[in-house]
Amino acid sequence: MPVSVTCHYDAGMFRRGRTLKSVVVSRDGNLSVADHLAEMRAWLAEHDIPVRELVMLHVLNFRVVFRATFDSDADADRFAARFG
Repeated sequence: MPVSVTCHYDAGMFRRGRTLKSVVVSRDGNLSVADHLAEMRAWLAEHDIPVRELVMLHVLNFRVVFRATFDSDADADRFAARFG
């Protein structure tokens, strides 16, 4: 279950002259980190959305924070809409 989501352009990440878009999602800790990642990866695969990076950033106060980085703004927005 999502707690919050933020989207931002990561100024430090460029690919072929384009800025990559990162989505930071905070989710409650009712699942393991592996289960959260598996759920997100399965959804991405089901929708043919390539993700450049999907990582857990930290766990704090029963919340798990993840960052997903995409080449496409549209893909990042779809991910944020689903998990935000």
